[in-house]
Amino acid sequence: MNETREYTLTGEELTVTIKAPETCTGTRFDRTGWITQVRLQSAGLNFCVPESLVAGQGTGGEGLSGEFGIEKAIGYEEAEPGDSFVKLGIGALTRIDDESYNFARTYPVEAYEVQTEIGPAWVRFTSTAPEHNGYAAVLAKTVEIDGRSLHIRYKLDNTGTKSFSTSEYVHNFMGIGGHPVGPDYILNLPYEPELHLLGDGGVEDKLELSAGRMTWNALAGGEYYSLFGGFTVGEAPYWELLHQPSGAGVRERGDFDASKLGVWGAGHVVAPEVFIAIELAPGGKREWTRTYDFFG
Repeated sequence: MNETREYTLTGEELTVTIKAPETCTGTRFDRTGWITQVRLQSAGLNFCVPESLVAGQGTGGEGLSGEFGIEKAIGYEEAEPGDSFVKLGIGALTRIDDESYNFARTYPVEAYEVQTEIGPAWVRFTSTAPEHNGYAAVLAKTVEIDGRSLHIRYKLDNTGTKSFSTSEYVHNFMGIGGHPVGPDYILNLPYEPELHLLGDGGVEDKLELSAGRMTWNALAGGEYYSLFGGFTVGEAPYWELLHQPSGAGVRERGDFDASKLGVWGAGHVVAPEVFIAIELAPGGKREWTRTYDFFG
């Protein structure tokens, strides 16, 4: 039997390509609902790019790459070296040594079982983390298309005997139509969060921040990262990336309060990241939705 390598959702406006969980590798990014490409058919434009254009460089990101627990993995602090801990959407990872958890490291992994359901315009992945050291969870993620909109619907259940806290975000690796990132792009932020961190290696000189937007005064070149906080409760976590010459763009909206916003980028990619903070007691559950609107 041939292994399913990917799933494709095709509508009148969008074509969305999703990795099959069993083909995913690495121990950073959520293997459920990993979207590698979004194409707006009427404009003939692709929106997603890889994290790096150099094979073997980076952490394997591509397209809409989600991640849980980038700063603190569930159960890591309690695990002794050789014991396992929870990385939602991936599997039971093995703690290697006494070092702090590092999302960029590759850990030995026993992948969680994932059930896949397919509908006419959606696909749902359900990942089950069996109980270990009191931690257990079920993650269901549904990817659905509707016109020019792409919805990612999450449901996370704590099925263990211990409470846990984590975070979730999507590392949106965007490069509209393959155009390099520079003065032709605008990142609109229709709120005024507080800037907590900006720059890496001098590339901050190419970034310009003003109320409600980020722009580039030259080609972006090397990597950079900016971090924003100061969101108020009920403030919608919107961002909009616009490529001015083509008039094409993408915006993200959601139904949850943002805990922070990061923007990572390099010469070929810009990646806005909206974080949600999650705390679940035993038996608790959390549902949230991210929606992406594409235009061009």
